[in-house]
Amino acid sequence: MSDPITEADLLAYVDEQLDPARRIEVEERLARDPEAAARIMADLKDRDALRLLHAAPLPRPAEAMFAAATKLERALAWQAFGLKLRRVAAVAALVGFGWFAHGQVGLGITDSEASPKPPAFVEDALHSHETGLLRARMTSQTGVGAYDPAEILAETGIQLPALPKDWQVRDAQVFPARYGHSIEVAIDAGDLGRVSLFAAQAQAFNVIAPTLASFDTAKAVYWQTGQLAYALTGNGSDKALERAALRLSRKLQ
Repeated sequence: MSDPITEADLLAYVDEQLDPARRIEVEERLARDPEAAARIMADLKDRDALRLLHAAPLPRPAEAMFAAATKLERALAWQAFGLKLRRVAAVAALVGFGWFAHGQVGLGITDSEASPKPPAFVEDALHSHETGLLRARMTSQTGVGAYDPAEILAETGIQLPALPKDWQVRDAQVFPARYGHSIEVAIDAGDLGRVSLFAAQAQAFNVIAPTLASFDTAKAVYWQTGQLAYALTGNGSDKALERAALRLSRKLQ
């Protein structure tokens, strides 16, 4: 006695997965079951239609369609190229405007902005200078007549350079600093006028040659020798201030 015909057998029959003996058994079943036979015939028709579709080569499109596709491809390529050109032109225009503005109205990077940014202690020196000028204007804030560099060194560890003989100290103050103490000495420096000598403990060991930094209210020439940083601040000419700072820095060597 043969095995009953299952749904799996019917699907295998459509897919031609059965051996000849089993195919005959399935066909005998379909001969006695018109409803199942109609369903299987529909499946066979769909199978053959799919095979025909995949086996037949695709028809070649009309020449007009080829021409339209080529035209569209070229148009898209030119559109992409034009977009790139517009971007390049926009960048060139911005760069050109920046240089024009720099040359005509002072916009863009100036020489002072392009130079290295001064160390943080230079800002402290400028504030100390301004504070010294404020003290000099106040009658209630008297200056310190006794200026003793040896005592300052002993108490703070900050060495101050010997000053030119024609320079007269008007005030000397100890201020808190970022990395310890700082000293601000107000001086009448002859042709340089009123200047401030600032000295402070630096963050790290370094050697910086005297360098000029200009601000809105004053100029400062700063330098560093080892762990100590210095700045000479005033309103004299650049060259005179630089020469004075250079002489002071050499007295520390």
